[in-house]
Amino acid sequence: MEKTFGMVRVSKRKPLREEVYESLKKSILYGKLKAGQRLVEEQIANQVGISRTPVREAFYKLERDDLVRRLPKGGFAVREFTREDVEEIFGIRSALESYAAYLATLHITPDKLSTLEKKVDESESALKKGDHEKLIQLHTEFHDLLYKACKSKKLIELINNFRDYFFRYRSALLHAPGGFQTSITDHRQMLKAMKEKKPRVVEKLVRDHLERGKEIILREISKGRVTP
Repeated sequence: MEKTFGMVRVSKRKPLREEVYESLKKSILYGKLKAGQRLVEEQIANQVGISRTPVREAFYKLERDDLVRRLPKGGFAVREFTREDVEEIFGIRSALESYAAYLATLHITPDKLSTLEKKVDESESALKKGDHEKLIQLHTEFHDLLYKACKSKKLIELINNFRDYFFRYRSALLHAPGGFQTSITDHRQMLKAMKEKKPRVVEKLVRDHLERGKEIILREISKGRVTP
């Protein structure tokens, strides 16, 4: 039987501390728990119907991840991300994802290229309809498919670990004029270079793509439309 508190889901398929930790981490990264929000150990434990120990252990792990901070009078709160966090996260993503795109260009098959092209076409359609949630979904799926083609399990795991942090800022793309159209144009250029088997060109295109995304987010933060 599954019990919930916000996005905290406990189904007892994993150790409780892991389930609570993973749920709280997603809640923070997906913006369900806001920067500065206090996390009350007893409240979460009581509402989910578990002991306080796994909740406390989850908090300690989140603190090591730098996602929560310890409060002076006890307890924890969701940590505010800074501009420096955005710079660091995108720097790491750029290094990992550009290399994955380079490898993907060497290994990708024609059917996978066709699937990627379909995602871009669907993105164009969603943009015309103003379906922003669908656009975000298709954007994520495009990148997932692209990086899976690199044929490196370790690299994909590293990318997935850091890409989770991007969800905290994805709303910035909704506010930025032309943000999604620019992203779609970037994807078409990547596909063209992949079809032409130009891995170094694809590598640079991905770096430029992520750099533009970072600048959009930093600009939206400076305008107060996205909370760090």
